[in-house]
Amino acid sequence: MAITYMVLPYYWIRAQLIRIFHRDSRIYNELKMYPRHFFGIRGKKVKGIGDTSQTLDTCIYLSNHQSMNDIFIVIDAISKPFRFIAKKELFTNPITGAFMKMSKSYPLDRDDPRQSLLLFKEAIKDTENGHSLLAFPEGTRSHQKDMLDFKDGMFSILRKANVPLVPMYIKDSYDSKQMCYEVYFGEPIPQSIYKSMKGTELSAFVRDKMEALKLQAYSN
Repeated sequence: MAITYMVLPYYWIRAQLIRIFHRDSRIYNELKMYPRHFFGIRGKKVKGIGDTSQTLDTCIYLSNHQSMNDIFIVIDAISKPFRFIAKKELFTNPITGAFMKMSKSYPLDRDDPRQSLLLFKEAIKDTENGHSLLAFPEGTRSHQKDMLDFKDGMFSILRKANVPLVPMYIKDSYDSKQMCYEVYFGEPIPQSIYKSMKGTELSAFVRDKMEALKLQAYSN
């Protein structure tokens, strides 16, 4: 952690300059650098398993959330640009703040339901312009392999999207001794399957898919 804070000014300056002066392709390449450096110096790796979303133009990734490492893990595991829907505290955090802003992600105020609703609508609208998203349905870190309850209200908005949903499961990111983080991807769920579901139904449906991925992760 000491090393991380020592090099923060360097990355902060880079992030500010790239956010202001460069296009999305440069931002994406910069974001991919973060996990390579953050995990590389620690001798850690990320392994994606079963990702078929590369063929999709746009999608919404839905992942479990076990630790702060998940931010870097999903950036490394996902092979296409995307934007986070994440709690606003990550945008002011000294480690994650600069690159969350650089990634043009969406700061979610969990204490303001109206703001949350408007932000989700904005994010869903941006998928129409080709911007993929990633959200954590638990809303906070679990610090364990079992998932917390999902925020069903999120799915009332997500069901209005016109892009596939891609369930994910990150294995053991809460374990500081873990040297290889495995990320399991489910099959994309097309809009034709979920468009008629209510928010609570879609939440349960996605959770079942992610529970199946957890079972796969721990059966290997």
